Amino acid sequence: MVRSRTKFPKEGEFIVGKVTDIHDQYVYVALIDYEGLDTDDVARGMIHVSEISSRWVKKIRHHVRVGQRIVLRTLRVDPFKGHVDLSLRRVNSAQREVRMKEWKYALKYENLLQFLVDATDLSLDDAYEQIGFPVLDQFDSYQESIEELKENGEDILEDIKNVSEDVKKAFLQVINENVEISTINIIGKIQLSYNAENGIDLVKESLIEAGNIIKNPKETRKLSISYIAAPYYRLEIVSKDYLDAENILSEVLEVIEAKVNKYNGTYDFIRD
Repeated sequence: MVRSRTKFPKEGEFIVGKVTDIHDQYVYVALIDYEGLDTDDVARGMIHVSEISSRWVKKIRHHVRVGQRIVLRTLRVDPFKGHVDLSLRRVNSAQREVRMKEWKYALKYENLLQFLVDATDLSLDDAYEQIGFPVLDQFDSYQESIEELKENGEDILEDIKNVSEDVKKAFLQVINENVEISTINIIGKIQLSYNAENGIDLVKESLIEAGNIIKNPKETRKLSISYIAAPYYRLEIVSKDYLDAENILSEVLEVIEAKVNKYNGTYDFIRD
């Protein structure tokens, strides 16, 4: 279960629910991340058979099963009666993948807060109110929150008031011990030379300028250029995102190409 600030989801929101019961015309779902009415353990919702699939549904059990966690879209919410109407058919595969991925990061985020609870005298409610929710308010997603805490945790927590230094230190330790950020690498060889008398200097200038493409490098976003044997130089790019890494590579090669065209040199890039 992921802690939510509201007792019910908003209309139009994509949520993760657990199928609890299946009837001929309806599917009942536990909205495991929402408290719901005071008389319920969690909020509950319902999927009408017409919202199961865009195609004719012969048997609902062919589409869902009891105990299954599924991504649903919220259609209508009556918080006073505790009624939530949901749709399965209005969730496409891309939306399902994005929401489930974010939900898994939300679970991880709560686990980190639970580790903080275990290391201090805070309750889980306290951990959310003092650190969990204030950190989330600074970012767009659970994934971004976790990764930013790993990379810039001290700066993020410094801006949060009314939290003891001991609690902040304990949370930073939890993050450092339990969070690893996945990265991808692009590695290759740059072949670069100039025919001019100052060719060696031009090579150095080209590689230094290309190596400064990333203004504020960090462990999850950086590049390095090192000497192999003239005229070859090793290039390695590290990023959390493949598209970002490719964009960095393009910028590096654009810088080198501009120098080569200006000073009559030659270059090539051989990807490993």
